[in-house]
Amino acid sequence: MDDILRLLHILALPFRILAAPVTALVHRHHKLPSEVSAADLPPLGSPWDQDDRWFRGGFPPHPGTQLIPLIHGDEYLPDLVESIRGARQRVTVAGWCLTPHMPLLRTESDVVPDTSVADILRDATEHAEVYVLLWAGAPAVFRPDRKTAKTAMRNLLAIAPKVHCALDYSAPFGHDQHQKAVTVDGRVAWVGGMDLTTFAGDRWDSAHHPLRFGPNWHDIQMRIEGEAVRDVEENFRQRWNAVTGEHLELLPSATSPDRAGVTAQIVRTIPRGFYPFAPDGEYGIAHAYLSAIPRARRFIYLENQYLWSPEIVDALIEAMNRPRGERFRIVMVLPARAYTGKYDNDRNVRRLQDADAGRGIFACYSPYAADPAFGSTGYRYLPIYVHAKVGIIDDEWLTVGSANLNQRGLANDAEMNVQAVTPDLARSLRSRLWGEHLGMTDEAVAAADPLDLIDTVWPDVARKRRASLRAQGPPEPRAGHIVDYRPGSNPGSRALDILEAVTLEH
Repeated sequence: MDDILRLLHILALPFRILAAPVTALVHRHHKLPSEVSAADLPPLGSPWDQDDRWFRGGFPPHPGTQLIPLIHGDEYLPDLVESIRGARQRVTVAGWCLTPHMPLLRTESDVVPDTSVADILRDATEHAEVYVLLWAGAPAVFRPDRKTAKTAMRNLLAIAPKVHCALDYSAPFGHDQHQKAVTVDGRVAWVGGMDLTTFAGDRWDSAHHPLRFGPNWHDIQMRIEGEAVRDVEENFRQRWNAVTGEHLELLPSATSPDRAGVTAQIVRTIPRGFYPFAPDGEYGIAHAYLSAIPRARRFIYLENQYLWSPEIVDALIEAMNRPRGERFRIVMVLPARAYTGKYDNDRNVRRLQDADAGRGIFACYSPYAADPAFGSTGYRYLPIYVHAKVGIIDDEWLTVGSANLNQRGLANDAEMNVQAVTPDLARSLRSRLWGEHLGMTDEAVAAADPLDLIDTVWPDVARKRRASLRAQGPPEPRAGHIVDYRPGSNPGSRALDILEAVTLEH
């Protein structure tokens, strides 16, 4: 084994030599555009003036917005199906990738027949117009590629021929269209991390994460009602018209102006030069994070697939080093083995650990699933793939969406998040997420001080799960899923990282 490791390190030597100049070049090329902080301000007296976290260069914040976080596919997909079945005017689907035969309704043991993506959309076309806009795929090297996207469209239209479907080719090589957003009748929308696909991983999963064929999948979609739904639909309309040359009209508002709810804002990443409706780009998601992080008083909680953005890491380090009179903590949940760019995740986790310098401010974790399985011990542990893109700060501010914490999510790909300042919902969402990760009830999490949980329960659960993982034995009763995130040395990952950097994949 030692000989194999030595050989791998020798083979990786050319990549190490290239790493420093390539990384420096990439970080210079991918600095966030100045529009993030220099967007034209709306007139005085507008809703934006109330809080500098609202992005002033995009859609406005809307009071009276109803937000319901749907954690995992077993919550999101049945809600989506029920609403699409009730559509009477229009359904819009904007996605990165789509799997027409993906079953949307199922339990942990059974699939409900005739509930595939194509079946549900076909049935909807009998009483509503259905529009689907997908990324056209990468022209070469990366997946999904152009062939995959064209095959998905062809298979969808073979089953649901009345669907209006188009492929979006506007992203240059090395970039993509990454929004995952659905609207129904201009009345309800969903924004988050879940595509209607099994590509790279089946989006259906549950909080129990039973072991299955393919990776377990941790993700979130936010259900939205209120005026913000029109902004999600307007985004689709803008993109559809730009791609197809058609003139799709916005549906009339279906929302009462005095509706109860919270104030929320749809924020986007639209890169410069992608679309004629935003020739200089729109960088609202970067603004949201980089305005919220400096305001943190007690804790920052982030779940994401990637931690690559130097601006985000710099902001976290600055927050860590700001003088305070009370405890301050940063907790991050990342996948143990990100599909690509694990080296970058590792590098930035190390940066934050080094900046922490043993003060106990920063901690990073990864979830693992465990179930009885074939083998000498009778149990198997596998990483749960963290695909959620969630930020919660001080149980006050939150964001959920499609944007990863890399330059693709914040500057280079089309993305969509929702952000809100809403203490009740922020606390409730955190309690649900932590309840799953820690093996606690939501009520017990909500009743405890978050800093006490961060300092005692998180590391204790991680130690116990790590011990069970090493032994490959049964997990402790009511154990949580998380273990401590451990940066490693992976020459293959570094080689991929450099290839991505050269092709602007960061």
